[in-house]
Amino acid sequence: MTRSLPVLPAVRRNRRHPTWVAPAVLGLVVLAALLPDLLSTHDPLAENVSRRLSSPSAAHLFGTDELGRDLFSRVVHGTRATLLTALLALLLAFGASVVIGLVAGYLRGAVDRVLMAGVDVLLAVPALLLSLLIVSGLGAGPVNLAVAVGLASVPAFARVTRAEVLRVSSQPFVEAAAGFGVARHRILLRHVLPHARGPITALAALELATMVLSVSTLSFLGYGTQPPTPEWGNLIAGGQDYFRTAWWLTALPGVVLACVVLALHRVGRNLGASEVSLV
Repeated sequence: MTRSLPVLPAVRRNRRHPTWVAPAVLGLVVLAALLPDLLSTHDPLAENVSRRLSSPSAAHLFGTDELGRDLFSRVVHGTRATLLTALLALLLAFGASVVIGLVAGYLRGAVDRVLMAGVDVLLAVPALLLSLLIVSGLGAGPVNLAVAVGLASVPAFARVTRAEVLRVSSQPFVEAAAGFGVARHRILLRHVLPHARGPITALAALELATMVLSVSTLSFLGYGTQPPTPEWGNLIAGGQDYFRTAWWLTALPGVVLACVVLALHRVGRNLGASEVSLV
């Protein structure tokens, strides 16, 4: 007789924490990034001094800022700048770390030791601090910010990629391909990388959450997209001087940022759990 009782707690957990919430949040975020005019209610740059610092209402869901601009529309239009910067950072980190992890994990020996020594040095520095040091040298701007955040995330990706390459390289089909004289680059691209991409993809979702937070943090400090163009970080920074009289200027963009980061983290955890269950 099959034992079904252990499944019940998992079912109850899923009922308490619906799995559709995080994808739904991310769906709205993607829609806001692609079609902001569809969700926004006002021109994000239109000023109306007579309605400055209006509290949230039916006319202005998130209230208005110090120049009378609709905050909800600015948050919606700021989604694109934040996500594009974070995605560019993710692509940079992913590409660089995959190359490092593949080469180190497959060639091993002295090459592995040298590359991983460099990765360990970078891991010794907190990622946000490393990003701040890099963007301070490069200068402000969304592209420089993406480069800084991406480079700071390379060590984590490289370590995971190397570990997966080592695992896959020991499989019989890879050893058989090497025994038949298949070129190394073909083994890496056609046999090793496709079988190692699962955990790397799960890490990418988790790292994207961290990158969105890092991009917003550094934009808050003035290193990202510059006003009046809206971006989540500079929206929060712009409202800090009015926190006592207009709390919504910082609180509501902060809540949106927190929800997106938590949704990305949840999706990444689900991807990671599915990869573990398939192993």
